[in-house]
Amino acid sequence: MPIYDYVIVGAGIVGLATAYHLKRLEPQASVAVVEAGPAPGSGDTGRSMAAFRAFFTSRLNMLLAGSSIDYYLDVERSGVDLGIRMAGYLFLADERLQAALREGLREAERLGLEYEEVPLDRVEELLDLNTRVSGSEEAELLGVGDIVEAVLVKRAGFLAAEKLVDYYYREALRLGTVFSFNTKAEKLILEPRVSLGIEGEPLPWQDPHVAGVKLAGGAEVRARKAIIVAAGAYAATLLNPAGFESFTKPKKRQVFRLPAKGRAGDMLKAELVKGSGSPPLLILPRKLLVRPAVEEESVWVQLSDEAGRPYGLEAWEPAPEEHYYTLAVNPLLSLYLPSLAGASPTGAWAGYYDVSPDGLPVVTRHEEERLVIAGGTSGSGIMKGDAIGRIAAAAAAGHDEAELYGGEKVEVAWLGFKKRRCEEEKLIL
Repeated sequence: MPIYDYVIVGAGIVGLATAYHLKRLEPQASVAVVEAGPAPGSGDTGRSMAAFRAFFTSRLNMLLAGSSIDYYLDVERSGVDLGIRMAGYLFLADERLQAALREGLREAERLGLEYEEVPLDRVEELLDLNTRVSGSEEAELLGVGDIVEAVLVKRAGFLAAEKLVDYYYREALRLGTVFSFNTKAEKLILEPRVSLGIEGEPLPWQDPHVAGVKLAGGAEVRARKAIIVAAGAYAATLLNPAGFESFTKPKKRQVFRLPAKGRAGDMLKAELVKGSGSPPLLILPRKLLVRPAVEEESVWVQLSDEAGRPYGLEAWEPAPEEHYYTLAVNPLLSLYLPSLAGASPTGAWAGYYDVSPDGLPVVTRHEEERLVIAGGTSGSGIMKGDAIGRIAAAAAAGHDEAELYGGEKVEVAWLGFKKRRCEEEKLIL
């Protein structure tokens, strides 16, 4: 059976970034990554809207996202195309959303973050946006109102998820990481530190540790130093049966692609951030997200459904629901963006957020058991992926601190649960 110094379960953004930074920390260490899908990023990372922002009210969130974005920008400046568009986020608030937005902006201002208030008439003209909806039967039914404020965050935008995945994959390969695809991890292998040959080992008093991973088909892969579980929404299927808490729960999310023709096509030519070549990502009431995809002349839309959508894995590969677009997404979209009213999706996909209790990522180290858990990205895996990978790599290597890109150091324990740095985040999407 193959034995490596480190084994990482999952080749999404967190697993890939962890592999890369682990090899940078310990160039001579052997690192293997096992992935259930056919390619890197073929799980939830590849189903992401691939948007990012460094605009948070939690300083830790700001550090994680800000340093990751700085790294991606410098990678692109070095000649690697990541498809980055610094087009910004545009918060379009009705009175209900405005209260939460104002509170968040006050906190963000205290942290020195910049934003710009955009006149509503300019937004209406550029985006063909309907800001006046109150009094209509549809608005009353949907529980939304007039857009009363437009706030542009410029240190934000989107990138090409597949290009970022390819970058980390190629770099990890170059440093000697071994990858196995179509290789599903089914069970953590627990063994006593000293075996006595007793039936039922490991017994509680034998100080069990995680020795490796049993794979589909019966094969095993083992680790000398640590197993890193970076399996996102699927982490609990490995961890819970072995008696470990994943600290996260899966929540289904769906994205629908709509063609941008005619007036909607004109919207794609609008710029609020000069030189971006794209309109910003729009955040509308009820957390309806509209992400322009200029290259393919379309927009992607997502509506976050909190209450009513159960936690859990409904399928290993979830499917988008046509009725969800028709009954939940389209009524809101048509109300505020009439140029997209009645548009039929030309594509759709679904995935899972691995949601942590407070919306902050989770990196926790079980030192005696030689196990590291990295996840809880709560929909912000790409925007914080580099920083999470650096912290998870440091945790696996036994370091108490991790150095983020740009030089700032953070304690590994800040993302654990004994010394967790849990500042309230007031700008959650």
